Amino acid sequence: MLLSFFWIACSDRQDANPFDSLLQQPPYASWTQQIEKDPKNDSLYYQRARLLFENQQSEPALLDLKKAWSLRPTPDYALARLELLEGSPATQFQFLQEAQRKFPNNFLLELSQATLLNQTGSVDSALSITTRWIQAGQSEAELFLLHAALLDKKGNSFEAIRVLEILHSHLPQDQELAEMLALRYAESGNPKIFPLCERLQQLDSIGRDATPHYYLGIYYANKKQRNEAVQAFDRAIQADHNFIDAYIEKASLLFESNAYLQAAQVLDKALLIAPDHAPVYYWTAKCQQALGDRESAKLNYLKAYGLDNSFLEAKRAADELK
Repeated sequence: MLLSFFWIACSDRQDANPFDSLLQQPPYASWTQQIEKDPKNDSLYYQRARLLFENQQSEPALLDLKKAWSLRPTPDYALARLELLEGSPATQFQFLQEAQRKFPNNFLLELSQATLLNQTGSVDSALSITTRWIQAGQSEAELFLLHAALLDKKGNSFEAIRVLEILHSHLPQDQELAEMLALRYAESGNPKIFPLCERLQQLDSIGRDATPHYYLGIYYANKKQRNEAVQAFDRAIQADHNFIDAYIEKASLLFESNAYLQAAQVLDKALLIAPDHAPVYYWTAKCQQALGDRESAKLNYLKAYGLDNSFLEAKRAADELK
């Protein structure tokens, strides 16, 4: 990584590119030849940068974008540089300030700013940006999705759902968005889930989409209608035998009903499908513990934690069985 910074620093001092050998090879050679003939053409550097980025060559791509920006700054070049600088918020903010000085009130740059603010925990500042652009009539889907996420972080799930509903009314054929909204309805116990899931099922011409059944299962579970929830999860599994989350949800419901053996049987099937899925081992351990098999339970709690070191609940459960 230090060498990478050295290369970038050198490129600021001289025209030589430390990636020359790479750039002389296909598929970059033709762009390199054009650049050699027309070295002041910013678009050539930008096009080569895009190709480099598509091939996971981020460092030379960043050099090309810096060159394109130095020849002719544009919002597109700024946004591309910000994407390549992902993972370094301080550097992103520094360059974003430079870009915004050149292009004040640019929507996409401000959306990038709001995204960065959200990532760094400045939710209120991010929310003020998204609110202003929505009030100004901007209708980009990415803006509405970010605004809804920010509202969620502020604990305003009702308003977040309303924002998603507005977006869905503009993009009724967007299945991913419809599924996102269905999950929100399910988690909040909103009966609007029924016509939306019916619509999702209509879009599934071959009957293999398990998600509408899964969302209905979540809805019924939140409404404490456990029999209906289990039936919905069964339909999800029937539609997609590998839908591991449906197995987990069904097992957790059975566990809550003290049906430990039945829950363990569901989890045995889940293990065959996803032998490296930490929650399966966690719930298996809970069933074993409830059935009095503390030794096996501890081993499976530790197995869950070993597969996912962020699964601290599994680690604590294992420690309590000492």
